[in-house]
Amino acid sequence: MAGRIPRQFIDDLAARSDLVEVVSSRLTLKKKGKDYWGLCPFHNEKSPSFSVSPDKQFYYCFGCGASGNALSFIMEHDHLDFVEAVEALARMQGLDVPREEGMQTSAQQQEARRQKEKQVQQYRAMQLAQEFFQQQLNKPEGLEGLTYLKEKRGLSEAILQTFGLGVAPDQWSALKDQLTQAGITEAQQLELGLLAQKEETGRVYDRFRNRVIFPIRNVHGQVIGFGGRVLDDSKPKYLNSPETPLFHKGQELYGLYEARKQPGRLEKLLVVEGYMDVVALAQQGVQGAVATLGTATTPEHLRRIFRLVNEVVFCFDGDAAGQQAAERALDNVLPQMVDGRQARFLFLPQGEDPDTLVRKEGAGLFEQRVNQALPLAEFLVRHLSTGLDLKQLDGQIRLAERARPKLQALPGGLLQKRLLASLSQMTGLEASSLLPVKSDPVQATTAPARHSAPQQGRPSGQQLTTLVEKLFRLLARYPELIQQVPEDLDFAQMEAADLDVFLPIINYLRKNPSITPQVLLAYWTATREGEALRVSYQRALELDKQAAALEVEAICSRLRSLTGEKDSQQRYQALLEAAATRLLSEEENRELMQLMQQLPPSHG
Repeated sequence: MAGRIPRQFIDDLAARSDLVEVVSSRLTLKKKGKDYWGLCPFHNEKSPSFSVSPDKQFYYCFGCGASGNALSFIMEHDHLDFVEAVEALARMQGLDVPREEGMQTSAQQQEARRQKEKQVQQYRAMQLAQEFFQQQLNKPEGLEGLTYLKEKRGLSEAILQTFGLGVAPDQWSALKDQLTQAGITEAQQLELGLLAQKEETGRVYDRFRNRVIFPIRNVHGQVIGFGGRVLDDSKPKYLNSPETPLFHKGQELYGLYEARKQPGRLEKLLVVEGYMDVVALAQQGVQGAVATLGTATTPEHLRRIFRLVNEVVFCFDGDAAGQQAAERALDNVLPQMVDGRQARFLFLPQGEDPDTLVRKEGAGLFEQRVNQALPLAEFLVRHLSTGLDLKQLDGQIRLAERARPKLQALPGGLLQKRLLASLSQMTGLEASSLLPVKSDPVQATTAPARHSAPQQGRPSGQQLTTLVEKLFRLLARYPELIQQVPEDLDFAQMEAADLDVFLPIINYLRKNPSITPQVLLAYWTATREGEALRVSYQRALELDKQAAALEVEAICSRLRSLTGEKDSQQRYQALLEAAATRLLSEEENRELMQLMQQLPPSHG
């Protein structure tokens, strides 16, 4: 596995990048005064409101508020994650991206190189296979497949090229022979699932024959597998590549690469069931559709989706099988529903799928259906209530029993609270019966020890942790507010949880106060700090910048008060313990009396 990119390289790369060059390679810009202007790629507009400052190396849209530097622009515009954006920016400058390999032996380094070379050869084999299938469309052997795609499915040449569609001829070794001539061994083709083998005879043959071929690409656009639909009555109707070193169906989504290539901001993803659904929707102008590959939507699929967008719409057929698939998707998406994310459920009319429906009623009506899809909360309540008479006590109890595991699967947040309130009203039960509340350690009481320090207002670790977490969420949303945090506020001395995660980011922000939230998140990607930032950003307080600044100031004031109070309490406790073993000096007695007057009275 590749090591992390050195931070110094990232800083140098960002510093030497020309933002105007980066943006103008993707947009048309015109110079007006000192700055450059163009149509914003992140929202629809008719007059330019997107400005690029060569002096500040910063872009800003006066229409939608999008802003950032060269790295954030590539991430947003090209729908790339942080590492991908760094690699893209480095390629523009003709640089290789270094990696921190850590302490590796010579043998380990040699093995890593060997694995890298093997993977390069595997990607080459898959690309050659894709080109072979695509070339068959222009040959007599592929005429039936071409007719199926263009005449029966109504696909344009542009869509065929966009998705790289092809056809496998009705031959046993056409692909095998082609790849063997290109230096790809039979063993390699078997490992990649391009060939199949009969157990009884050991004979190998092309896995895909007489099928329309759908290349499956990873997020980088590399072909990692194939799906094929038969052109006759053979079984199975659809055939996917098996699990291989490159292809894992529980992680990949068909059409995700193509969705990310679309211009503009990717707002949501529509999850459908088949390859042809994705392609047919794109043909009609409905972008952002992806399909699972012969499996239900998995947690890994959802993690991948929510790294790109905050909204997912599940699209299912209106039959019993579609309802069951929706229930599986519901179970997998519930644990992912932190604040800021949305999931909705779209059920199509009986006998329709996205392919047939979008061709029948057009993109406009189909997108209207998508926009009116059931929100998760509504679908969940409807699903839980199915078959129950909620006017009867028994029905209310059964609803509560069904709801409890679903509510417990949800992360704590606004959605869970709203559902608790709604279901509590429907069942007549207190929220604590639907979702038992864990005891709060702050409220736990213990017997006071002899000469105990005052307890009221004592800065417990939980109090400090809560304040630090709030501050962390505000800084994740508005990094520039780090300038409101006093330099002398000593977080290292606070007894708050997860300070080992918080402190490195505080120190980084002090050096980079003008960083954008997205670049901040991206900079720490694939680290423990990055995961904490991601969660904090998703749970960010719903405050505008001015209100957030006031909140940061108040939190810092309270932290300073609590930590100062803590020092006084520690000194107070030390003097009490000293008084139990010796006579205090006159100065110590005066200090003890002053502390007794300053600190809140004990309730022990």
